Amino acid sequence: MRYITLSLAILTLSCTSASRPGSLLDVKSRAMRAGYTADLQVLADAARDARAIAASDSAIAPLAHYWAGYAYWQRAVNEVNVNAPPEQIAADRTAALAEMDAAIAARETFADAHALAGWLHGWLYTADPDHRDAHVTAIRAHHTRARELEPDNPRVLWAYATALQFRDRPAAYKIFDELTRRPDVSKPGAEPDWGVPEALMTRAWIHANMDGGDLAIGEQLAHRALELRPYWYYVKSILIPQIEAKMPHP
Repeated sequence: MRYITLSLAILTLSCTSASRPGSLLDVKSRAMRAGYTADLQVLADAARDARAIAASDSAIAPLAHYWAGYAYWQRAVNEVNVNAPPEQIAADRTAALAEMDAAIAARETFADAHALAGWLHGWLYTADPDHRDAHVTAIRAHHTRARELEPDNPRVLWAYATALQFRDRPAAYKIFDELTRRPDVSKPGAEPDWGVPEALMTRAWIHANMDGGDLAIGEQLAHRALELRPYWYYVKSILIPQIEAKMPHP
């Protein structure tokens, strides 16, 4: 009886530990879903919890900093869509970059952190014109390093193509198109595993807003993105209605 009781206690403790709200896998899940649903409070909570994990467990600190940065990044992006105060957007964007820098400091070979750091410096290139040269240097350095480390990583390629389109649109569009043909593969554990839905969304936006775009293809790509992430607020409530409004009606 004692053995059975002890075994049940161990099993209960293991299950509780694996699913507790403070686990990094739980943080990843909450941060990703809240990013798509534009839940700013859940994103703030996920960033807080990820930072706490980073401070308490050095073994997983790089990933914890990454998910804190991801949550702040998604807050900033979604705050743009809901017209949040500029100072709040700037604060979350700054916090996102600080967490990516911390992730890289803890694991210099973290390609995903380099990719998002480069993306954020790309945003700052337009938002912080007084330091454009510094941001250009950082963009190039982070994207170059990310591609050296993981040249086939869909998040690395998506972030790189986002920057590349400002100097070589055909090359950037080729990368986006290749990504839209990939399967959306989930990774076990807390490793990053997004990118393909984002490529579909980005390419759909390009078709809808850039010269030479095809609205019908843009609409198809946006709906494919929504199939992969049915709860994606931006695609469902903003992008698809924008595309449909531009399409000719008989």
